[in-house]
Amino acid sequence: MQRRWFVPVILAACLLGQLAESRFVIEQGGLKITFPQTAARAHPKGFDMSLANFGSPKYGGSLMGKLVYVDADHGHPNVCVPSCNYACQPFSQARPPFKLNPSTNPDRPGQRTNYIMLVDRGPLEDDMAPCKFAEKVWNAQEAGAQGVIVVNYEDKHTTMEAPDDQDEISYKYLRNITIPSAFITKSDGQTLKDLFKKSGSAQVDDVYVVLDWNDVLPRAQRVEWEFWTNSNDMCGAVCDVQREFIKEFVPVARELEGNWTRFTPHYIVWVCPESYRQSDECQSQCIHNGRYCTPDPDGDLEAGYSGRDIVQENLRQLCVFKLANESAVPWKWWEYVTRFGDECKMSENQYNEECAERVFNELEGNTWSSLAKLRSCIGDVDGDADNALMEAEMKRQRGNTETGEVYILPTIRINNGQYRGKLSYTEVLRAICAGFTKNAEPKVCMRVSVDDSCRDGSLGQTTCALRGDGKTKCSNTFSGYECVCGSGYISHTDDKGHKQCLNINECVSTEAAALDPKCTCERCACKDTKGGYECIANIKDECAHDYGGCWRGDYKVNGRTQTYHACKDNIELYKDAAKTGKPLDAIRLHECQCPPCFTEYRSADGTIDCKPKCDLDTCDERSGICQGGFSGGGGLHTWAVILIVFSCLGVVGLVGYGAYRYRLRSAMHQEIRAIMAQYMPLESQEGTHTLNGEAPAPANGTV
Repeated sequence: MQRRWFVPVILAACLLGQLAESRFVIEQGGLKITFPQTAARAHPKGFDMSLANFGSPKYGGSLMGKLVYVDADHGHPNVCVPSCNYACQPFSQARPPFKLNPSTNPDRPGQRTNYIMLVDRGPLEDDMAPCKFAEKVWNAQEAGAQGVIVVNYEDKHTTMEAPDDQDEISYKYLRNITIPSAFITKSDGQTLKDLFKKSGSAQVDDVYVVLDWNDVLPRAQRVEWEFWTNSNDMCGAVCDVQREFIKEFVPVARELEGNWTRFTPHYIVWVCPESYRQSDECQSQCIHNGRYCTPDPDGDLEAGYSGRDIVQENLRQLCVFKLANESAVPWKWWEYVTRFGDECKMSENQYNEECAERVFNELEGNTWSSLAKLRSCIGDVDGDADNALMEAEMKRQRGNTETGEVYILPTIRINNGQYRGKLSYTEVLRAICAGFTKNAEPKVCMRVSVDDSCRDGSLGQTTCALRGDGKTKCSNTFSGYECVCGSGYISHTDDKGHKQCLNINECVSTEAAALDPKCTCERCACKDTKGGYECIANIKDECAHDYGGCWRGDYKVNGRTQTYHACKDNIELYKDAAKTGKPLDAIRLHECQCPPCFTEYRSADGTIDCKPKCDLDTCDERSGICQGGFSGGGGLHTWAVILIVFSCLGVVGLVGYGAYRYRLRSAMHQEIRAIMAQYMPLESQEGTHTLNGEAPAPANGTV
């Protein structure tokens, strides 16, 4: 029996020795108190929380919830064995059974309350064995919690590891825990417990906290991520989970690779101490004369497959990736590993080189590489020399002070930060998407199924609805929600790249038939509002009641008595102001203004009196133009006035024309005389001018 554990022990010891100069990185998020406000002010920076290596952390997002601690001093006197604060017993078996039911948050009406359960590490009693972290989280999830915070029994941080047992219970925890969990120190946990500890009849405030995963992973335009795995398929639930994840992730890995991500697979390498390398045990578990090893898959060194078989296949898979990457088809690694897992199983005695090379050929390996290149890359596994690929794996595995070492299988690194959470398509993709620069994620990130953060009454829905910048619509994202332009707004990006939500004026841009009928009746108005419109119906007609207090008078028109008034209805002015969003308080529904055919006389006290400006029988009531005479004598008819005006215009025109002709004729006469004077004397001249007393000679020099 000694041979069954001898090699795994020395391999593990050597692994610890080679990583001694590195460190294990405990990935942390943030925990902040949001209510009561006195506690939030007392702890403005909040607390650090270590992420569990299972469950569903909300990478790139956050979770707000009400703290619950199942303890008699904190309002929950339920009885469990061990006590309920350890969460080691299903809460359905407590006395009385304990269950958290969704309720309405009194501080945020309409919003459903999330519950975050505080549980203690342990128990510490000598007669009770502590239960696993995953079991605590599972029991809290079954009781209705949306998140779990485990409180340490000392002031230290650690990573809560996933169970590695090869049983159905472990598989249940690994696959079915769907809530996030975190780990805090003893003193931080006590601070939280004290905030809502009951003391006598005094009322204690509820405590709300936010678990934040926004800045856990570094961000980049192009995400670099790596997956540490193993080709062994006999490690129980852990191996089953890895195989399922790889199969699910093939299509999305192919879509992301290239423009969005750079993926690299890795394999943990064990080594044998030099003093043991020639032993039969190391020779059966290692290649290259004990340099690169993997523990026996079933712990039996004399039967079944050996660690040597596994490490050799690990090297082959590294070579598949190297050749595929050089040919710009890196996703072929995913396809090879998936098919190898399906066709080359240890349980069917097909885990061998023959099956591996058959899978390579089925993937048309000779079109993007060749079997000869694959064999050359693997090389002589019995050679007493270093292998470049395996040496690079060991160096990357050791890491540095920033990335830390890798010794947990499986492990995922994203932008050199270690992912913590269960190995599933949804959670890993969410974490990869959280590694992109904010608002620059690829569309594939929207495929991640998330809780409906925008359901009615949720934090997202209520938060967005109260915004005043038009981003009133809650939109689900891979990490939670974001507020986008709501109904009645249109998105606009300015010259500086800033996104704005511009209001749409439905009263102007919408056809009347499409508006609410209450906006389109005779005494109705459509009022533009931010993000929509409202209808103002039954607008009062102030002129219908005593003519609005304005002047009125009765006159005989064509033999019948007709009432005229000075009340002008401003309904159209009111409608125009409403549809353009102007204040309506300054718009009067009527004003006093004399009707057409009347002249306005305003008295000193501001009252208006109206007098007919002509015989109303001859006045056009629309235009106010009089076509007849005034009712009193001495008035000229309109046609007479027009005739006089045109006559005056005609006289003025004739006088002007005569003056123009006279001036034109005078100018022409003077011009002609000036021309003729150059050739002959004119009789009209007063005398004949001489030069030196003599008469001037003719122009041609003759007499």
